Amino acid sequence: MPIEMITTLEGIWFLLAGVFLVGYALTDGFDLGTGMLTIFTNKDENRKVLYNAVAPVWDGNEVWLIAGGGMLFAAFPVVYAASFSGFYLAILIVLWALIGRAVAFEYRNKKSSKTWRNIWDWIYWIGNFVPALLFGVAVGNAVIGVPIDQKGVFHGTFFTLLRPAPLLMGVVGVFMFLMHGTAYLLRKTEGEVFEMAKKFAYISFFGYIGTLIITDFILVIVAPELYNNYFKYPIFWIAPIILIAGLILYFKNLINQNYDKVIYGSTLVSLGTVLTIALASYPVLIRSTIDPKYNLTIWNSASSHLTLTVMLIATLIFMPMVITYTIYVYRVFKGKVSSEGGYH
Repeated sequence: MPIEMITTLEGIWFLLAGVFLVGYALTDGFDLGTGMLTIFTNKDENRKVLYNAVAPVWDGNEVWLIAGGGMLFAAFPVVYAASFSGFYLAILIVLWALIGRAVAFEYRNKKSSKTWRNIWDWIYWIGNFVPALLFGVAVGNAVIGVPIDQKGVFHGTFFTLLRPAPLLMGVVGVFMFLMHGTAYLLRKTEGEVFEMAKKFAYISFFGYIGTLIITDFILVIVAPELYNNYFKYPIFWIAPIILIAGLILYFKNLINQNYDKVIYGSTLVSLGTVLTIALASYPVLIRSTIDPKYNLTIWNSASSHLTLTVMLIATLIFMPMVITYTIYVYRVFKGKVSSEGGYH
């Protein structure tokens, strides 16, 4: 392990950025995964179950996304400026999709009209699928590279981001979230939704492995530098090992019908996936395709040491509170859900 990762403020904040990413992937990840199943059942009762499974926790889970954006703004402002300007349209699409998802929760059951509910179900599906895809695409572009100059100015369009390799990384993200969502539903549901979750657990598992293998082959060709860290720092291999262990645990519990434990596997898969990408890119946060010397790294894009120190103190105080409260909420709302009741 590079010693500067744990002995410098920039390195510590790189690790904390990973914590925020993992936190989002593990919490809102299963929200996105369950929401993507909405259109695969026509029964209103089954769709209600899908909503009710995440209704008590979905908005709290998005705290990790907001906190991550705030962290990026304060800790690495140059990266924040480059990404939020260069990826502006993509971020705007994600924002509208997330707004649509939130509004769907509130408005879907306001009328008993089937047409009304179908419209909001499709908006809800879009609000889950689009972020799941574009988050992966954004990460793919950051690590593979985008045309940014020495000032961090993006020289491209929205379609520059939609290259095959980043798109494939987006598809890998979709299957990863779907794996986590179906694992969550195997713990939270019964009946037809449970059976549907079992079927999609297999589909997402094989879809994830297939797209991951294809993506790795393409990355060897278009971005071979992403593999350098694993030969330079052998300890980094712990990340893909966690990923592989998660896949084995996920499939083992699935075929052995230990459905309550499948989520342990999907948790490790999400953790391993995020860590594998992050460690492959270290210390680069956004790679430049114009010239490697224009790469935005943790060293040339970080805030002052005073800012990083104050933020670190605040994070060490408040993050344990957020994690403790999150665990408490999940304990309160544990158990199976049904179509009875509903959001609010």
